[in-house]
Amino acid sequence: MRKMDKILIVDDDEGLVHFLTRFFSRKEYEVLSCNSGTAALEAVGREPFDLILLDYKMPGKNGLETLKEIRRLQVKTPIIVMTAYGTMDTAIEAMKLGAYDYLLKPFDRNGLERIARDALEVNRLMKEVVSFPAHSLTSARVPKGEIKIIGNHTRMQEVYKLIGQVANKDVTVLITGESGTGKELVARALYHHSDRKNKPFLGVNCAAIPETLFESELFGYERGAFTGAERTHIGKFERCHGGTLFFDEIAEMPLSTQAKLLRALQYGEIERVGAEQPLKVDVRVLVATNKNLERAVEQGRFREDLYWRLKIISIHLPPLRERPEDIPALVDYFLVRFGEEYKSPIRRIEDGALAKLKSHAWPGNVRELENTVRRAVVLSSGDVIREEHLRFDSGGHEPSSPEWDKNPWARVERKLEELIPDLLQVGGEAMHESIIDMVERILLSKVLEQCGNNQVKAARVLGVSRNTLRHRMKKFDFLPPSE
Repeated sequence: MRKMDKILIVDDDEGLVHFLTRFFSRKEYEVLSCNSGTAALEAVGREPFDLILLDYKMPGKNGLETLKEIRRLQVKTPIIVMTAYGTMDTAIEAMKLGAYDYLLKPFDRNGLERIARDALEVNRLMKEVVSFPAHSLTSARVPKGEIKIIGNHTRMQEVYKLIGQVANKDVTVLITGESGTGKELVARALYHHSDRKNKPFLGVNCAAIPETLFESELFGYERGAFTGAERTHIGKFERCHGGTLFFDEIAEMPLSTQAKLLRALQYGEIERVGAEQPLKVDVRVLVATNKNLERAVEQGRFREDLYWRLKIISIHLPPLRERPEDIPALVDYFLVRFGEEYKSPIRRIEDGALAKLKSHAWPGNVRELENTVRRAVVLSSGDVIREEHLRFDSGGHEPSSPEWDKNPWARVERKLEELIPDLLQVGGEAMHESIIDMVERILLSKVLEQCGNNQVKAARVLGVSRNTLRHRMKKFDFLPPSE
């Protein structure tokens, strides 16, 4: 099972510390606390943390002084500054010193949970090192806390060569390839082997952000910029100052936001919504897509000038079906990794099972193979993976079949089954509520996108009233700022 994330709370308010400790402990986090900046520095020097919540106003060293000293120790842990004094200057100074975000007291529980969850994911991406082979041979065993890109095929060797050549160069990189080929891993490998590895790494899934929220999410907004803007919001670019920003599914970015991204790339400047002056930012941008951007340009769905700005260096990942000789090495790697993760006695895979894996078409690429091996490890009771332990995500040797296409609900059910091993890792008392909220949030986002954010159409597609839809949109912060 995956280790519990460890959170450090630094505040001299005993009541607040008690509330936060109880809040996060109930969500299956390990929580430690201290009441001063000096004690926080001692704690950080003794053991690693996955998230630090740091009060702004404390006796002795205040929050910003403590933040500065933690960063001087080159600790990469995300730090959220807590304050009852929510001035713009406080926010800006905290972000300049390397804070992940700041929270205003008293807390909104949903906002607290969302920011903490996002920060913990950022922590994982920054600290879980992704490596690539320096030589042609690969090993199934990797150091703890590290993930390896596996493959000896000549096309993968070209990928490794490019990563090595451009990782340390401050240049935009376009990563292409089918879904499941490992584009995010390449982005993270570029980050981990760059001079920016001790600075933030933030990911943006362009397909998961409603168009109305895109500009605010990336560039932030000033307090009072619109109705409901009760505090200055720091966008991804400012949070990532000095670091690396990764845009996944870049083809899904709205045209209006593409223009502002182009400006950020060309001039190193952004503007918060409602701001009078641009801000200088130093951010390296990596992007990935499984779409044909040239075709998107021809169809008017992607800016041609942005396309050429992104295509300075391009890394293409081949589909797994074009490098089947890499399957045994990948299987060995996943067996070792999941065997350790699930405390399983699995030692090997029988020849018939391996042959079955090698003959599969893998429409879901390496991600599908990973899910297949993970599921086999979970289902196996012995020390050998056999043919009966293998179930394919695609349901056969071809990417699709008539039966599969005729029954989309069967596809959904199978996809949900794939996630069960991951859900077993997460566990926790609120598993049911968290899963339902996650599914509902994604469903709302996709339906609204499909309906062009027309709420009447979206409500009709979902089979709910418009009032119910607006209530759910408000819960997930999908309503436009002016509403």
